[in-house]
Amino acid sequence: MAGYVTNDALIKLAAEDLPLFESIFLRGVWVCVVLSLMNWRRGTLGQLATHFSAPIAVRLACETLGTIFYLTALTRLPLAELTAVLQIVPIVVVFAAARLLREPVSTQRVAAVALGFFGVMLVVKPGSASFSPWFLLGFLTVVLIVIRELATRQIKDSAPTQVVALLTGLSITVMGLVLSVVEGWERPGLASAAILLGAGTFLTIGYISSVATVRIGDLSFSAPFRYSIIIFSIILQIVVFGDVPDGLTFVGSAIVAAAGLWAFWSDQPRRIGFGDRLR
Repeated sequence: MAGYVTNDALIKLAAEDLPLFESIFLRGVWVCVVLSLMNWRRGTLGQLATHFSAPIAVRLACETLGTIFYLTALTRLPLAELTAVLQIVPIVVVFAAARLLREPVSTQRVAAVALGFFGVMLVVKPGSASFSPWFLLGFLTVVLIVIRELATRQIKDSAPTQVVALLTGLSITVMGLVLSVVEGWERPGLASAAILLGAGTFLTIGYISSVATVRIGDLSFSAPFRYSIIIFSIILQIVVFGDVPDGLTFVGSAIVAAAGLWAFWSDQPRRIGFGDRLR
């Protein structure tokens, strides 16, 4: 989680000097190089076309659009607030999967979704002077991530994780290249290049750590740690951007995290796993 949100903070920082989609493309090149080396080492580099399927295509489409919406919003919203909005995703995924896969929906799940949404509303503060319409892109990102997670569940077990990750990285990198042509390019300085290299490195650390955690450890133990991203985002917002969140953001973030933990622990036997985002 620290790897993921540090990547977000560095991309937000780089976008202050470089066009957003140029930053996405340049970071993506480094991520794709690292993931390609991982696939080459495991002997799966030549299996990209072999494992491509309809669920993967849906995943790539949602991931690409979600990246556009999320990072566009990130350049205009505080890091901690937008991160808190996205933490409702695991709760909604559990509820949506239960409904679409015809699993029983417990009272705890419904209550957790309602509680999590209430926490998000405290963070977003609709109707107040501090509300930003850019939060709507955050909610669209949530919808796309939910669809992506449901599609990920349909990917065959024979498709290696690193292959899916590389296909996702290639999709987002190509998207960054195409949109950067429309948005325009600027020559990156050494500082910007270093920031993007760091963003790609931290994003890769997030991938490797999360995959290793899921494969080695117990998901029922590791899943609640996802909410630590709220803590890391608040720290980075204060340290990197010098912006201290208001009281409602702290309260709303705590409520979202509590709702998520409640959803996990109250219904452990039917819990599902969640894929990781490539932003």
